[in-house]
Amino acid sequence: MISIFISALLIGLAGAGHCLGMCGGLASMLSIGNKTAFQTIVAYNFGRILSYCILTLILVSAINLGFASIYSELMTPLRTFAGILLVLMGLYICGLSKFILRIESLGRYIWKYVQPFAKSFLPIQTLGQAVGAGMVWGWLPCGLVYSTVLWASSLGSIELSLMAMLGFSMGTLPAMLLAAMFSQQLKKVWSHYHLAWIFGVSLIGYGLYTIPSIKNLLSNIV
Repeated sequence: MISIFISALLIGLAGAGHCLGMCGGLASMLSIGNKTAFQTIVAYNFGRILSYCILTLILVSAINLGFASIYSELMTPLRTFAGILLVLMGLYICGLSKFILRIESLGRYIWKYVQPFAKSFLPIQTLGQAVGAGMVWGWLPCGLVYSTVLWASSLGSIELSLMAMLGFSMGTLPAMLLAAMFSQQLKKVWSHYHLAWIFGVSLIGYGLYTIPSIKNLLSNIV
């Protein structure tokens, strides 16, 4: 379980550049002219994290209900799928492939109906509005989020799935909390120290290791 949490945390941290691009503008806007800017941003992120967990629970429940009778037989294919997603996320973070972003199309059809409702929370003036905005904007089409949700949902239990999403959410927090004041500085640090490559390669390695066939092969070699 700890390895799942750490892996998800790395995904969140590694996606900092993507998070700044997708949601950094909204995070910055939350602090403009707001005397309780930090509390508002924290409330928004609480709602965002809650939306990720709800989306994961919905998907896990759908998998359990639809394939309950053969779920044990699906464990190897699901873990293989999860490992491949990690590899694709690693390739994306390294800037080597954008294939993972195709998953965003899964949410575009829903988002066009949700977007008008999301805009109704703006401008945000209360903490309750901030939480609500985070819950709605958390459904924003994002290949990194959707692929992480799919990976988390294929881990075999609700506990592991929620642990993974909690780790991912914690990993995205630094970028989101600091985006309002230090987005440009964060981007420079990210680029200067080649953090994308460090995190991306780590994810690729871990993703390959979690694929059952590769893991068994390595175990036999060792």
